[in-house]
Amino acid sequence: MAVNLYGNEADEIRRDLSHLKDSARLSALAKLYEISMETDDYEEQWQCLNDYLLEARCQGNVKETCDAIMMRTLLFYNNDQNDSVYKYTPDDLRFLADNKSWVQYYRVWYYLANTYVYAGSVTIGLQEAEKMYSDAKMRKNEMGMGLAYSVMGNAYFNMNNMEEASDACQKGINYMMKIHPVPMDLALLFSSQCDVLETIGDYHRLQQLTLQWKDYLTQMLVDWNVTENHVGTMPLWAYYYIGCAQAAIGLGNLDIAEKMLEEARKKIVSEEEEAYRSWLYYCSRLSLLKGNESEALDYNNHLMQLMDGVDDQAEKVRFKQQRAELMVRLNRNEEAAELYREMYLINDSINRHESKRQLAEMNTIFHVDELKMKQAAERARQQQRSIIAIASIIVVALAVFSYFRYRSAKRLKIAHNKLEDAHSQLLTAYDQLEETTTAKERIESDLRIARNIQMAMVPHTFPEREDVDLYASMTPAKEVGGDLYDYLIIGDKLFFCLGDVSGKGVPASLFMAMARNMFHVLAQQQLSPAEIATRLNITLSEDNETSMFVTMFIGVADLTTGHLDFCNAGHNPPVLMGEGSSEFVEMIPNAPIGLWPGLDYEGEEIADISNRPLLVYTDGLNEAENRQQEQFTDERLLDILAKEPFESSEQTIEMLKTAVEKHRDGAEPNDDLTMLCVKVIKI
Repeated sequence: MAVNLYGNEADEIRRDLSHLKDSARLSALAKLYEISMETDDYEEQWQCLNDYLLEARCQGNVKETCDAIMMRTLLFYNNDQNDSVYKYTPDDLRFLADNKSWVQYYRVWYYLANTYVYAGSVTIGLQEAEKMYSDAKMRKNEMGMGLAYSVMGNAYFNMNNMEEASDACQKGINYMMKIHPVPMDLALLFSSQCDVLETIGDYHRLQQLTLQWKDYLTQMLVDWNVTENHVGTMPLWAYYYIGCAQAAIGLGNLDIAEKMLEEARKKIVSEEEEAYRSWLYYCSRLSLLKGNESEALDYNNHLMQLMDGVDDQAEKVRFKQQRAELMVRLNRNEEAAELYREMYLINDSINRHESKRQLAEMNTIFHVDELKMKQAAERARQQQRSIIAIASIIVVALAVFSYFRYRSAKRLKIAHNKLEDAHSQLLTAYDQLEETTTAKERIESDLRIARNIQMAMVPHTFPEREDVDLYASMTPAKEVGGDLYDYLIIGDKLFFCLGDVSGKGVPASLFMAMARNMFHVLAQQQLSPAEIATRLNITLSEDNETSMFVTMFIGVADLTTGHLDFCNAGHNPPVLMGEGSSEFVEMIPNAPIGLWPGLDYEGEEIADISNRPLLVYTDGLNEAENRQQEQFTDERLLDILAKEPFESSEQTIEMLKTAVEKHRDGAEPNDDLTMLCVKVIKI
């Protein structure tokens, strides 16, 4: 009946199309696309969306054209049309950028980068995410930076680099929490971070994450004007409570875990939902931890009845693994052995393309309900506003749909990794331990040597002159890092720079060494900061297959007049201090160095900085995080510099290092910390 009604409505709209013009025609075509999404017919969806896009372009309606471009990319993305994503995206991104449609711009870029990751080209996907982050940082667009970190987390997860995955996911969460209304995409980031933290067994951080997760969901209710028991938000709350239960189970707080699972059950409407199967899984796990094998088996038996129609291979593996553990506890060893055999058979069949097709079939009922809910509200609006409403419906529904899709992909990867780990452990002999320990010690020794070499490359002695007060400090977050600084005095000209290379570790340190050495050579030629940046970019972008880049501030100060020439290549704005004041220097947003060849960098100038200290720094300062993942922030930096009297460049930097350590409160550094402070002294 529903299909016929939708069919009749679509036929009626098509009959009227020839008589409709302008916004009425555009509204009708948007409605046809909405109706097409109720079916599984990709060709019909593509045709309706293409008609909508062409009409928007013909009418010169830029807003609707940008929305349609974003929805087209999402349609390709959700239906494994990877070649179409690759084909259309470059031109689409240029069009969106030209029209300053930054929300659509970064979402389209996000779909492109994730397409590479899901297609198996993880390195290319990671490179796209890093370019996207640099672009968004240059424009100070928090949505873009958050989505870029989301892709990075997905890429690192697929590379089995869980620490980097967790770091990227958390940074994405922090950026996107600043956006209002809060984006629904953020739900999948919380879920992703939850999976990563459970995988590495960091339940304390998972517990902290649930506090932030609840803040997000509470804000979402306000921003989107819905209730906790709304059909569109109940699944998101269910997963939140299950996440709370995961943390409590990991920390041994079994009573709290039981309460959280009770709350989760209230948010699950149907036993057909994936959330209900997840709830059964953790109920069984909790019962087993309480020593109640009989109750654990009851939950698992119920779960087994629901698994018959499930295609998600990861979920099958997770269920079978739990059942095998139960069989071992009940001394039913033959059944346990058969279950482990089945798990290995499933593992052989797992591949990324299959998982993505399975994910595209998930949550159809929820998707339809979300569209129906929005459809009712849309009918009450005027025609012009209806176009925007329909587009919003589609995007919101697909955002929620992506939540479940992304979550399933994570479970698939976790299951695959667990099976690979188990298999590897069976094949690993005990006599390899000594060899592994020796190799680890050798690597650690090599890294210590590399750190010493890197630290020796930056200057540690500073000029003792009456006309300038200069000091700098660099503290890598790991054994070796990617930050750099340098200075050179030629006559009465002070050439200086500070930079931050993308990534961390050995690759970043090698790129840093190249950039620092080239700066020193170019500074000796007494080139302007813009010329130095342009020539650095020519060399560093050549054959740059890893797509590494460096953000950089380059300055030349005249020590007799206080005149400052500078060029900022995608770097944080420096702080210029005065008596009881501090302010960021406004600058032209040049691109980072090393990404795109053929760029001409623009330079700027300040007439006189005499007796006003200038602080240049990397984001290891303002983005330093404490144990609750709260950042140091730009505001705190300005406040400290305004209130603390300036004594010397060294005192200022040491004071900021102390403030950062106090803010971290024992948390591990999340990024390299480098600062350079210079004051031209004129009496």
